[in-house]
Amino acid sequence: MSGNSRTKNTARNLTVSFAAMLPTYLMQFVIRTIFVRILGRSYLGINGYFSSILTMLSLTELGLDTAINFKLYKPLAERDVPRLRILMKFYRLAYLVVGTVILILGVCLIPFLPTLVKDYDAITELGVNGTAIFLLNLGSSVTSYWFFASNSAIIKADQKNYIISITGVITEFICAVVQVAVLLIWSNFTLYVTAAVFAKIIGNLINAVIALRMYPDVFEKTDEHMDAAEIRGMFKDLGAIFFSKLNSVAIKATDNLVLGFFSGFDILGSYSNYLVIYGAATSIPNKAYTAAKASMGNLFASSDDLTKYRFFKVANYLIIIIYGVFAVGVSVLADELITVWLGAEYVIPQPFSLLVGLEILFVGVINNLNQIRNVSGLFRQMWFRPAIGVVINLVVSVALVQVWDIYGVLLGTIASYVFSNFLIDPPIIYRLAFHGLKPVSDYYIRNSIYFALLFAVGVLDRMICASFFAGHGWFSFGVHAIICGISVPAAFAVVFRKTEEFGYVYQAGLRVLRKKHVGKSE
Repeated sequence: MSGNSRTKNTARNLTVSFAAMLPTYLMQFVIRTIFVRILGRSYLGINGYFSSILTMLSLTELGLDTAINFKLYKPLAERDVPRLRILMKFYRLAYLVVGTVILILGVCLIPFLPTLVKDYDAITELGVNGTAIFLLNLGSSVTSYWFFASNSAIIKADQKNYIISITGVITEFICAVVQVAVLLIWSNFTLYVTAAVFAKIIGNLINAVIALRMYPDVFEKTDEHMDAAEIRGMFKDLGAIFFSKLNSVAIKATDNLVLGFFSGFDILGSYSNYLVIYGAATSIPNKAYTAAKASMGNLFASSDDLTKYRFFKVANYLIIIIYGVFAVGVSVLADELITVWLGAEYVIPQPFSLLVGLEILFVGVINNLNQIRNVSGLFRQMWFRPAIGVVINLVVSVALVQVWDIYGVLLGTIASYVFSNFLIDPPIIYRLAFHGLKPVSDYYIRNSIYFALLFAVGVLDRMICASFFAGHGWFSFGVHAIICGISVPAAFAVVFRKTEEFGYVYQAGLRVLRKKHVGKSE
């Protein structure tokens, strides 16, 4: 596939993904506002807690999605249909097994639900059947693996993630309308969860049908199988990817579980509001990476070490800026947003939002490292590293939550990111993906400078927002958001204007503007 095709596909995926995000998050804010007004924060905690349990169970997927997508890049680029049929056949069988394992584990977990949360009896007092809510979420997860997951994978690997974005925003809008009606008419939490579950199933079904129509030849039956040696190699990769999934997915889930066990549903309810902000702040820039992932895989499969290194350096620069905008914004503005949105009683005092902002920054840096490892095929190297991160997170979180409550849980998460991914991944990438082209110390020096600049900008923004247009509700928040949104990229442009990374980004921006100008003139 040509570089031009990669650029077009990435641009299309990016455009649609970002266009879909605004209505998606607006709907989330509207629904949550109505939810809090009608049902209260305890119900929010219940919803988040059971979702976290299912997140932990979904780790039995073992990173199958990542491993298969990596295998699909080359045959898709070469349009090798027989090879694609073999891979998709294996994929469907593997996910059938995964769904069955999740179902068994979920059913076995039901008797232990009351012991996993501090005030489980409060669920019954609120008129909610905890087992029913758990089974609804379990059914949604299992049916996804049994019937839909493999079909959607080929759409993503073929650089057409925009299709999934479109179907997602449509089904989420319909779900939002139904959930609002349920809240306003019946004020029923169980019906509210049921609507979300069925919307997810319908969305997955639509994507599965689209995949069948787009790639009919790929889904034809075949008597061929993956050979035993390749399957053994894939399972070695799966073992490594499993631990990577464990680190990136389980950490946030265990945060909820630790808080539920030691603190109860009320603090989970307040925390869940910040998680909405955290989710937006991490998923918006992550959409860019998801849109470009398949193109990155194609580039790394066909480029020399110097090209890959330059791409990584520019990507790291952009990731720090993009996630830095959100990290600084959340640190400075999260409490203000919660106050004008839901009320001051839902604010968790500082330094909570500061810690959330710091976590967002590390999430961005680590996402970049993970993506580079994945597209380079570096699945097995230091496979146990993510497990170290999970252990650090649990030990530090459990130790500190008892003396510093929710702040200790966030410190455990940040510590796990620093002492696993951030310290271990860069040496592996520099040695094996770039073959020692540059010393890894270059990476740490650059990022230390980036972090210091972000800290300085954050302190300045906080001082400005505290005294400029303060106390005017949503208007003040809008002005302050603009200040935070402009300050980070402006500071990076000024400080690093003579670097290769800035020059590449600047020239790429000019090319885009010229193309738009030419298109309009024509």
